[in-house]
Amino acid sequence: MLASLVCLALLTAAPTASLGGAPQRATSRPAKPKVPPPEPKPVPDVKLLIEATTARGPWRMRAVNAGEVPVRIAADAGLLSFEVTPRGARAPIRCELPEDLRPSSDRERALVLPPKRAYAESFEPRLYCFGEKLEALAPGAVVVARLGWTGGAKAGSPFEVAPIEGIDPELGPMKSIESEPFALPDEPSLPLAPVAAHARDADADAPRLSLQGAAAVDAMAPNDIEIPVTLRNEAERTVVIRFRPEVLAFDVIGPGGIEHCEWPTQVSAPTQELFVSLPPNGAETLDIGLADYCTRGSALDRSGLLIVRPRLDTRNASGVSVGLRTFDGTLIATKPTVIRLHRGAGKVGPLRRPRLEPQ
Repeated sequence: MLASLVCLALLTAAPTASLGGAPQRATSRPAKPKVPPPEPKPVPDVKLLIEATTARGPWRMRAVNAGEVPVRIAADAGLLSFEVTPRGARAPIRCELPEDLRPSSDRERALVLPPKRAYAESFEPRLYCFGEKLEALAPGAVVVARLGWTGGAKAGSPFEVAPIEGIDPELGPMKSIESEPFALPDEPSLPLAPVAAHARDADADAPRLSLQGAAAVDAMAPNDIEIPVTLRNEAERTVVIRFRPEVLAFDVIGPGGIEHCEWPTQVSAPTQELFVSLPPNGAETLDIGLADYCTRGSALDRSGLLIVRPRLDTRNASGVSVGLRTFDGTLIATKPTVIRLHRGAGKVGPLRRPRLEPQ
């Protein structure tokens, strides 16, 4: 019994043997040689230039291939974005189009850009710096423009600049190209004509009314364009006036053309209920659907930026016949309303193909 226990202990302490009786040893594999990373491909020499002759546009962009190799670019101003730093501001304001107005692919308007050639396109910066950001587009503001997408080249397509397969030397792609900083120019102001003393005295009791639309309206379609139009009494006495949709009109400038939009029917006969009394510093506002006025032209047919200036004309809407002393005249809004229209009323035509700038 004691001999059996001794043998068992010896077997437990012995190293594991192979079938041939020899101890098994761990084998080490030779280390793989390190493969050096590939040399980075040269970056295309494509530059972005912005020509801004006024603070609020229109502006012109140019993508210039300063290199010796042709490249493919996404030639679409909808891919622009801006970092705008107003005079005295500490941080820039970023401006870009809404997602539904930006191209999603670099193939939609692809263009081969030969060496020493340029692609140019005009655009409205107010489409990008919209709403509260409109005020950033002021003289003295410093702007940096970017064309393309955010992210590095390793993030994958889409690319703003891409090499053409089979052309040497092979270049690397670029997600975006950036302009040098530029300052928005000062805009000349018209001198005010002096007012004679007797004219000021004569107009002291005259009605002083102002008409103003909203600063900016963002609309998906023409039927969504609603402009709040405000009539304000800046005089020291109450003014009675007919302020209703039928006495308003709108001058519209847009991609579809220029149109004077009026109420589709004639002004009805006056009754006292149609007039409002505006006390000193009082105001009235009407929410107006622009599509109710622009019914015959092409001003709302195309998407883009619309410049709209409201008008009021009460010369044919007097209250004299019903015993009222009313304001019977015309007013034009002091500032236009800027509208960003995402989809026009007209049929969408074929995709506009980009073209190289003439040599």
